[in-house]
Amino acid sequence: MDKRYLTVTALNKYIKAKIDNDFQLQTILIKGEISNLKKHSSGHIYFTLKDDSSRISAVMFSNKAKKLNFDVKDGDKVLIEANVSVYLVTGSYQLYVNTMEIDGIGNLFLKFEQLKKKLANEGLFDDMHKKKIPQYPSKIAVLTAYPSAALMDIMRTIKMRFPVTRVIIFPIPVQGKDAYIKIIETLRYVDTLKFNTIIIARGGGSLEDLWNFNEELLARAIYECLTPIISGVGHEVDFTICDFVSDYRAATPTAAAIKATPDLNEMITNLNNQQSLLIANMKHKIENYKNNLGRIQSFYLFKNPEKLYADHLQHISYLQDKMQYELFNQFNKKKSQYMNIHFILSSKNKLFINNIHHKIENNSFLLEKNFKNKFKQNQDQLYYIISKLNALSPLKTLERGYAIVSKNNKNITSIKNIKNKDKIEVRLKDGTFQAVVDKE
Repeated sequence: MDKRYLTVTALNKYIKAKIDNDFQLQTILIKGEISNLKKHSSGHIYFTLKDDSSRISAVMFSNKAKKLNFDVKDGDKVLIEANVSVYLVTGSYQLYVNTMEIDGIGNLFLKFEQLKKKLANEGLFDDMHKKKIPQYPSKIAVLTAYPSAALMDIMRTIKMRFPVTRVIIFPIPVQGKDAYIKIIETLRYVDTLKFNTIIIARGGGSLEDLWNFNEELLARAIYECLTPIISGVGHEVDFTICDFVSDYRAATPTAAAIKATPDLNEMITNLNNQQSLLIANMKHKIENYKNNLGRIQSFYLFKNPEKLYADHLQHISYLQDKMQYELFNQFNKKKSQYMNIHFILSSKNKLFINNIHHKIENNSFLLEKNFKNKFKQNQDQLYYIISKLNALSPLKTLERGYAIVSKNNKNITSIKNIKNKDKIEVRLKDGTFQAVVDKE
């Protein structure tokens, strides 16, 4: 009987088919710790998921990995949804991861970091928005659990440091589901009561215990308050979103009470020190003034008071003489300048008048000469025109024996213009006469 041998590929395919057809392996929920993490340039993530006793290879492809809301790293404890299959090339089975999130406390811490980053980017933690804590408050509101060790620490500290201030307690739930809603309601109410300072406090605890003080709505309510707020939530190592958004973060409830109040004993001590220093300074000042007064009283000028003003009188006389001298010099200088200017103007005036007279005489001579020449030219031209007119005058023609014949004051130039028996007028060189036309 012939034996049939399988190839490695065929065996791996068979095992892969068996696993792929197992319904329970197609969607599994598994938790563990990440190790051997490798992030490929393609965006795929390769890692080993392990617990205390075992490990399994896993891959998360880029289309799934880009949906992660945290930066996965070695040592992270995670919760995974995946399916199991076989990688044919190596014959090893592995997890094909669909979703991944931080396990337990890690998930809460991730939410804390994400909210912290979000609010920081919006500016809720900026120092420019922090209100100054009043140095000498008359009224303080304390929001905390009642009764609680945190409240006792706050009250004891305030009474010891500044017992004159009025403290009013507003009980709030400091843990439990939706406790932050009651905290917000109380905080907004207290903010309307015109307190100098508000302290929000509770004792230490786990991240889950303190989670109400990490809620976004509470952070925004604190940011919107008009009253300065001191956060005294948890112990020194505990940090909450409430700490970052408040106007001051105290490491403990006791530290919050210390920040909210001055130390009355220290104030009294400082006041006594200041009083002693002031008295010493006053005595020193008085002594200095007495010494100065004694020196002034013994000053020689006070024994000879006329010397106080003698020098000034002499100086005034000197200034008067100097002023008169300066005025006299200025007057002489101005007078000399005036005489020089007067002389210069007089000389220039005579020269100007002489020049004008000379110009007038020359212009008169030229005008008379031009007038005579023009008159002679016009006279000669007149004689010429008269001679031409005489040459053309009809009177000159009459002197040569010609006559001018007219009828009804119209000159007759043709025989056709007259008829027989017409009366005409004949003008000769020395007179006129009447005639009758006779054409026969």
